[in-house]
Amino acid sequence: MTLLTNLVPPYRSAAYDALHHRAVATGGGLRILCTQQREPQRNWSIPKPAFEHVTLPGVQVPLGENRTLAIPFGVKRTLMRKPTDVLILNGFGIAQWQAQNWAFNRGIPSILQFDGWSGSDAAYANPLRRSLRRAMIARAEGFIAASARGAEWFAVHGASSDHTSIAPIPPSFPVPDIAANRTGKERQYDIVWCGRTTTSKGFDVFMQTVEELSRAGIAKRIAIVGRTDIPKTKRLAASCGPGAQVEIFEQLAPDHLPPILTNGKITLFPSRNDAYGVGVVDAISCGSVALASPMTGCAPDILCGQEILPIDDPEVWTSACKRLLGNPELLESTRQHQAMAITQNTPDHHCYSIWQAVCQAVNRKADSRRWG
Repeated sequence: MTLLTNLVPPYRSAAYDALHHRAVATGGGLRILCTQQREPQRNWSIPKPAFEHVTLPGVQVPLGENRTLAIPFGVKRTLMRKPTDVLILNGFGIAQWQAQNWAFNRGIPSILQFDGWSGSDAAYANPLRRSLRRAMIARAEGFIAASARGAEWFAVHGASSDHTSIAPIPPSFPVPDIAANRTGKERQYDIVWCGRTTTSKGFDVFMQTVEELSRAGIAKRIAIVGRTDIPKTKRLAASCGPGAQVEIFEQLAPDHLPPILTNGKITLFPSRNDAYGVGVVDAISCGSVALASPMTGCAPDILCGQEILPIDDPEVWTSACKRLLGNPELLESTRQHQAMAITQNTPDHHCYSIWQAVCQAVNRKADSRRWG
């Protein structure tokens, strides 16, 4: 198998290792081609993988925040160096388009994997992009979405629902044992932020919310993880008033997050655009209750109505936090049902979903040759 992606994020590394071992057991293996090594505004370590890992040479064009346009060189040349039975394409970039054309001309089945949905995709929509995606979907033998919304997005773009599977994204780290047993009373942070401190992620709504909660004496300890502007974050934190203790952490590698998240009662995600929302899964896996905006891709799959809050209404976020922090039984029952909602967000399930999609795509391609 060959998988082409922008980069291998921490939340997929273990799943890809498991996928490689499955392929080895059948006499093959997994080779992953990446168009870049790192994303801006991320502090991700690069573990030594079991699979073969190749970074394509090319030009990186910054597009703002953590977005980069990768213009790779030698995509087809790299693909030709090793034979493959199937090509998995994560995303719809220039490299993915070139790779699918190469595979299509050689009768190699391709599978498209996309983490987004209509809401996250709308911010970057244009006629050329839509045309390119529909063309790639028309040529693919299988599709892998991260959420139910993602599966709907594929259907709108012409993908068969029978050929589409959902592979929920796992946490960014191995889940600590302490996460399931630590009660709300044992958690030192009332409110936690975990992500880039940008407007697109709703950091302004977060700060307005914690300011109200701290001035009311409800949130006394607050943790902010992932600051991207140190002076601005410190100035905003000072607005919470003298009664609040705000701890600010830099952008941490995923394996440094559990000590903070397992100490948080509620983690807020008022994002204005989020393809999936891995942070929601990270927080819940550590026993913190997550509240998210409707623009978070995974929200309908994981959260109930009262946990999905309007983006630009800090008063609603404040009321939701007051209700949970003032009712320990409600906080605990919410934590438990959220934990049940992510039981399939594991590396093993993610690996199995991709493997099933691969087997089905290869069989469909073989059948089309046999009867075509």
